[in-house]
Amino acid sequence: MDDFERAIRVIFTQDPSIGAAVREQANAYCDGIKARPDGWRICWDRFSQTDALEVKFWCAQVILQAMGSMAPEARLELRTKVLGWLGEVVPNTQQEVVVKNKVALIYVGLARLDYPASWATAWQDLMGLMDKGLPLVDFFLRVLAIFDQEVISDEVQRSQEDRQRSHQIKHAMRERDVVALVECWYRILTTLRTSAPQMVSDCLRVASLYIVWIEILTVANDKFLSAVCSIIAEASASASEACECLAAIISKKMPAGKKMMMLSELRVCARLEACVQKGGTSQQLLKEAEMLNSIAEAVLEAYVDLRVQDAQSASAAQVAWDSISALMPLIFWFFVHQEHQIAVCLEPFLTEFFVKVKSFVKGAERQEMETAPCHSVSLEQVRPILMQTLQLIIQRTAYPAWFQHHDPNIEDDEQHALFIRFRKSLAKIYKRIFLVDEQLGLQFVQASTAQLTQNLAGVQPMEVDAVLYLFKETGEIVKQLDQHLQAKGPLASAFVQLVECEALVNADHWAVQLALMEVYVRYGRLLALHPDLFPRYGQRVLQAFVSRGIRSSNAHVVSRACFMFGRFMKLVKAQAAPLVAQIQEALQDLLVVQYVPSALVPVQAEVSLTKVAIKGSLKADDQAYLFEALANLATASKPEELRPKLEMLLKGPAQNLTEILGNRAPGNDVAGCAGWAGRNIEAIATVSKPFTVQHASTAPAWEEVLVVVARILEKFVNQMSREIGLWRAALFLCRRMVEVLGDRFLEILDTYLPFLYATNDQADLAELTVFAHQLVCQYQQKTGPYLQKWLPQIFLRPFVVWQQLPEQSEQLKREKLELSSALLQLLKEAALRCPGAILEPMLGNTRHGQEIIGFLLVGLQDARELKPLQYAANAWAALLAAMSAESAAAITAFPMAQLLQRLLWSVVRMDYSDFQSQKVLNEASSILHSVMNRTQPQVHLQQTKETFQQALVSALPGLRSEAAPRRLCEVLSQDCSVKDVRTALQQCALDWRRECG
Repeated sequence: MDDFERAIRVIFTQDPSIGAAVREQANAYCDGIKARPDGWRICWDRFSQTDALEVKFWCAQVILQAMGSMAPEARLELRTKVLGWLGEVVPNTQQEVVVKNKVALIYVGLARLDYPASWATAWQDLMGLMDKGLPLVDFFLRVLAIFDQEVISDEVQRSQEDRQRSHQIKHAMRERDVVALVECWYRILTTLRTSAPQMVSDCLRVASLYIVWIEILTVANDKFLSAVCSIIAEASASASEACECLAAIISKKMPAGKKMMMLSELRVCARLEACVQKGGTSQQLLKEAEMLNSIAEAVLEAYVDLRVQDAQSASAAQVAWDSISALMPLIFWFFVHQEHQIAVCLEPFLTEFFVKVKSFVKGAERQEMETAPCHSVSLEQVRPILMQTLQLIIQRTAYPAWFQHHDPNIEDDEQHALFIRFRKSLAKIYKRIFLVDEQLGLQFVQASTAQLTQNLAGVQPMEVDAVLYLFKETGEIVKQLDQHLQAKGPLASAFVQLVECEALVNADHWAVQLALMEVYVRYGRLLALHPDLFPRYGQRVLQAFVSRGIRSSNAHVVSRACFMFGRFMKLVKAQAAPLVAQIQEALQDLLVVQYVPSALVPVQAEVSLTKVAIKGSLKADDQAYLFEALANLATASKPEELRPKLEMLLKGPAQNLTEILGNRAPGNDVAGCAGWAGRNIEAIATVSKPFTVQHASTAPAWEEVLVVVARILEKFVNQMSREIGLWRAALFLCRRMVEVLGDRFLEILDTYLPFLYATNDQADLAELTVFAHQLVCQYQQKTGPYLQKWLPQIFLRPFVVWQQLPEQSEQLKREKLELSSALLQLLKEAALRCPGAILEPMLGNTRHGQEIIGFLLVGLQDARELKPLQYAANAWAALLAAMSAESAAAITAFPMAQLLQRLLWSVVRMDYSDFQSQKVLNEASSILHSVMNRTQPQVHLQQTKETFQQALVSALPGLRSEAAPRRLCEVLSQDCSVKDVRTALQQCALDWRRECG
């Protein structure tokens, strides 16, 4: 071993005993070799002499790096050496893969530089070596694969120069060498199938790469296709690659007419039928299915193209349609395969086919095309395909046995996610078939439901689910379903037939019950449109909801049933209303609001005590669905029955609250009792959801229960934490009572606010502030007296918490911004609806009045936050407008200098691409119009003008042109309209941003 090899080995070794100095010396030595003009020659000589892998690798890499700068004579010398090494060394020695790849890269590099001008025989030289043995065949295929990646493939991003060079090389290869290359591939496929199957696979992969751009007839001929198809038919180790190769041939881009002529002459459909191995392994069938899908897509694309061409293309279009028809039996065979991964492969073609097939049918094209196509098919020709697809869709829609329905992580599992997507695609295909032939679709639905009900005992639960799922989907497809049901169309008959089947309605399987619930809700409208059907079928559905759904042993079925029960009740509200007492009695034990000890809540639980359920009882949300469903029925009662039915619903929760007040609750668990109270209050609020102010007869019942709730809040005023849930329940009830009692609730609310504002939680206070905003919007001026009374509480509690909120992270900043936005929105609405309630403390020098002034000024200071800026500007505009109407002189009581300075600064710098900026601009213009009101005393007006001019100068630093500011001052001094002020103000902002921004 000389110094050269020793240096290379030092570079590659991981031996820790070799010091940095030695490594540095080795690198310097090797860099010296690289830098020599004949360095590549030294490296090739060493490459061909040494057996050390790292030395071979390093030398080949140096040669690769040097080729770009080598003179043509040097490349010729290198080419001669490489060909000599290939012919003399490779047949007789075993080379490492990495070495073969490096030499192949060298060969490719030389061909890229010199073919065809300086090395016209590059491919002939390579093909001439193949007779020297399998190692050279391997090298031949290796060079072709690398050549595609390095020079030819369009999938690799290349420079314009490289693309031009690639086009030149491809053109030369088509003219000179492609025929010979394909002949070599044919020899490999036919002679090495048994002795070297891996090389056959490699050859097919290479052929697939080159088919994209070579002349198609070199491979699309009887000789080559027979070789490829025979490999598929034998189900050999190379069958998968053969499938990909055949698909590449058929899918090659070419004129549609030429493609169909080729497919017809080569009898491709017959070849497919002969070579596809229906008894092969799953992996082979998967590849065959992918191949079939690609071929079918190519034929469909050709047909779509040909049918819109001139009349001369009609015969080719007919060939294309005949080919599609011929492929369908094979497509359906794969589509119905028991392994859904195989069926999934055909979904892309079927989806595309049914997206387009409607336009193929005679008559449909008149609606979708400007000119008549040269080829169409009749509905009778398409119907067999439609019908067979419908039958197969039911089979494929059924969940496979391996599907884990109750695993919460199934969406993360690739196999499960694939099937879910597949099922959705099948539903889309199903809908497309209806668009083509609705009559056939409805006949199919009737037949499938009839077959289901007549042979239910022999049908698996997941197959039942599939039929019901598609029946439910049909209800979404049919236009104007109500009219269809009103006319007792086929879907109405099918629904009645399903409900008539007691064995089906009473089925125990959870999947069947879930599917039935979807059907009940989709078609339940029929029972309202035909009230005569309700006594028999409606009550049967109600009984099924209760006995098989709500009382199911499956928790998922229970939750879904409670939710869907409410939806069904809305559909048959008028018909079911007389049964509300019977239904409540049937559900009475499930409507009991259970006491839950606080000890059952985990220490770090992020759920309130009101959401915890005792084993065997309903979850809080499920119970709420039932309360709301029954309340919905109650609202459909006669006016004289409304209050008694409401009191019946409120009785249980109200009695529980009374027990708590009488200290008759279990144990001494204060937190548990507070949580129990919160859950009962939530139940009461849920019952109120269908009620409005128009149900005036129920007001006394609500007022009675509100008195009890107020006493509960007083009792547990120190148990208002988020974990208990009482505070949130009380706010929920208050929100509902605004809608239910209207003005009557204002007096009652007066007793609730102290308890609601007993919280210091930032999120709770933000919600409470939003509620206060809702009150002002709802009651408007009537809110004034109450707002004056409670403003210190309503404003100061959230304001103090807002002041103390940290801003160390983006999340904390966002939380603080949310609270400030809610407060500013409240002040804005109050200023618009009842300005006196805000102005009195602001002008009266009270603490909360001064804090409001300061807070409204803070709202103006950040031009980046447009929502708070808009709210603050809106509030100031409303307050100043109200003051101008009463006493213009009172405006000077506000800190005008700060107000104008912050307002103008933000207006000039806000983002004008945001639509909210225009609202801010409007409010700012209104503010300027108000503060420059000429009706105020002259001395005050002069002071205001000076203050405004100073603020304007401060807001526009560096502005050289004074035209826009001067115009704004003129507009304000002339008492022009707000619109004129807005135009002048916006021009100031635009000028400053153009010059200085």
